[in-house]
Amino acid sequence: MSTARKAWIGFDVGGQSVKAVLLGEDAEKLAEAKRPTGLVTNAGTLIEALADLGVRLSKAAPGGCEVAETVGVGIAGVMASDGVLAGSPNLPRMVGTQVRSALTDGLRRSVVIDNDANCAALAEGWHGGAADGCADFFLLTLGSGIGSGLVLGGALYHGATGYGCELGHTIIVAGGRRCGCGNRGCLEAYVSESAARSLVAEAAGELPAKVEKLVNERKWGHAHALFSLADEGDRPAADVVGGMIRMLGAGLGSAVNLLDVPTLVLGGGIAPAVLEREPQLRAAIGEFLFARPVEAVTILGARRGSDAGAVGAARLAMLRDEAEDAVR
Repeated sequence: MSTARKAWIGFDVGGQSVKAVLLGEDAEKLAEAKRPTGLVTNAGTLIEALADLGVRLSKAAPGGCEVAETVGVGIAGVMASDGVLAGSPNLPRMVGTQVRSALTDGLRRSVVIDNDANCAALAEGWHGGAADGCADFFLLTLGSGIGSGLVLGGALYHGATGYGCELGHTIIVAGGRRCGCGNRGCLEAYVSESAARSLVAEAAGELPAKVEKLVNERKWGHAHALFSLADEGDRPAADVVGGMIRMLGAGLGSAVNLLDVPTLVLGGGIAPAVLEREPQLRAAIGEFLFARPVEAVTILGARRGSDAGAVGAARLAMLRDEAEDAVR
């Protein structure tokens, strides 16, 4: 039996790049690498990118470290339980692709694949994550859109077909704002970078010009600029931010009511500004809770940062190997 230290590769496939990490059994990051992607990414170019990153990480493995044949992949989109990418605004040429089979054949490795937010949730519930030791929690990533992942009894919950836990596409305003998914009134249409851009563009007075000035001069996102102006006392900006926080409270309060999981983990680029307004967010959540006080809700900031998806993907691969070893 081999006594070599073992490590797993995890890939986080987004609309702009693929991030890869080599992870040890104790969650130590042994190596990392990155490659750009884009809207033109298809199965062939993705296989090429992952193969290149896999080779680079394998070469970077410390001496005496055995790199597992099983790799994990987190991907920005809705993954069906049969391995088909059912929807992804950031990877449109991959939609409808049997991604799991394509990657397994192309990489000649065993591949386990999941949604990137699910991978992030898995990472946050493991060694050093915000919810480490918590068996039941809900993770929300606030960025260009909204991603979410649900952990119950220490395991990811996917639903009957793999489409579960898309809180960003829960309707909170019937017939409301148009979302990128095509529906109206989704939470994502009110709380995200894309939502902030639209809300600013529709605002009256000087707010649009102020936000665009910060976006152009400081290379910030629209949400970052909006929250910064609100912090400086700009009333119109504060009003827009207040509306975003209230809508987020409606979404999170409804999630707690539905799932009875009162531990919430917030991650993504917008999360730090939201967490700075925790009293305001708590008040908004409390407004929508049923039969429980808001004090029963725990709000945590994610700890993995931009590594979360790749770390969670490596953890997926690790868990697959552990499960297979257990039945041998």
